[in-house]
Amino acid sequence: MSDKLEVYGLDQATMTSVVNKLENKGGKKIGLSYLPFYDSATEELTWDIVKAVSPMADFRAVDGEAKLVGRQAFSRAYADVVSLSQKERFNASDLRKIREAGMLPIVDGQDSLIAQMGAAAKKKVRDALQRSKDAIDNRLEWLQINALLGKITSPSTSKIKFSVDYGLNPGQSGVVPSVLWSVTATATPLDDILGWQQDVLENTGILMDTIIMSRKTLIYALNNTVLRNMMQYTNPMMSVSKAQTVIEENTGIKIELYDTTYTSADGLTITRFLAENTVIMLSSTVELGDTARVMHPLAGYKPGYYSWTDEKKDPFGIEAGVGLDAFPRIIHPEALFNAQVF
Repeated sequence: MSDKLEVYGLDQATMTSVVNKLENKGGKKIGLSYLPFYDSATEELTWDIVKAVSPMADFRAVDGEAKLVGRQAFSRAYADVVSLSQKERFNASDLRKIREAGMLPIVDGQDSLIAQMGAAAKKKVRDALQRSKDAIDNRLEWLQINALLGKITSPSTSKIKFSVDYGLNPGQSGVVPSVLWSVTATATPLDDILGWQQDVLENTGILMDTIIMSRKTLIYALNNTVLRNMMQYTNPMMSVSKAQTVIEENTGIKIELYDTTYTSADGLTITRFLAENTVIMLSSTVELGDTARVMHPLAGYKPGYYSWTDEKKDPFGIEAGVGLDAFPRIIHPEALFNAQVF
């Protein structure tokens, strides 16, 4: 039996093409900026975790044999991609409108009522695909932000259970400053950032030059006594943007403000991808890792988003979904740092 949407001009290949052209509607996403897509040939991922070492070669005589070295600087990691997917249902009335739209498209030089109804039904399908893709993009962002924090554990409500620890250096995860930044009278955010940069540089040889933080964290820095004294003769003085400039100029670090949220299915609960009190430091000069995605039959055996339909459950309706098989890989965990600053 032919697929209903295929009969009506919205076949699986067409829908997959539409999905891959849809924009992200779920707010600012940064995950792919730090962990870009990597096209993997298999769902079973294997990668080397590279330690921050830079040894020197031994001397040898001109005619002597070179020293054989091992792979002490590497460790091997394994993971499977996870399948991210969501679907929605369309009733017989939606499908009828799409089908009938081509029967009498033009009346007196204008789109007929049937054609307008068909266009509305096709828009309903497209909007559903957009919602499903946004939901997948949100889950992908959640995976990537947690990977940057060093560990991914599936939610308690998930039917698929897994936990991946990327092995961040113990002194570079969950760090707490001696004085929380919310104690604006005595906290020292500039000294904290400079100290963390120096610690990581001495331990790994990597200079952290980027910090991801919430606007609330930056406001605490704005209200900090030390920073206010530094800003009192500037123009403009004591503004959020000026506080960002002062921190960047005095630490050599770039601030990326990140307050993106996602909601529950009913829209009543709003959750942040990154906790408001947590900052992530990293180096833009180090390739942290990537997000492996695999080819899929429904995408014509190409990696990326795909769509599918299913009418077996109900002959009078159809379900259409969007999927992506992907998982983030961290190759240089020593180039990541996170702290809870208030």
